[in-house]
Amino acid sequence: MPDIIKNLPLEIKKNKVKTSIFLGLSAYWGIIIFATLITFN
Repeated sequence: MPDIIKNLPLEIKKNKVKTSIFLGLSAYWGIIIFATLITFN
């Protein structure tokens, strides 16, 4: 149990990094797709 408590901040940090990378890539691809659709229209 104490090991889980010790590793909790690390896990949260890892998840934050994963989430921010995922959101960043999603926004990036969203903008590309959005711009492509606008260009074709």
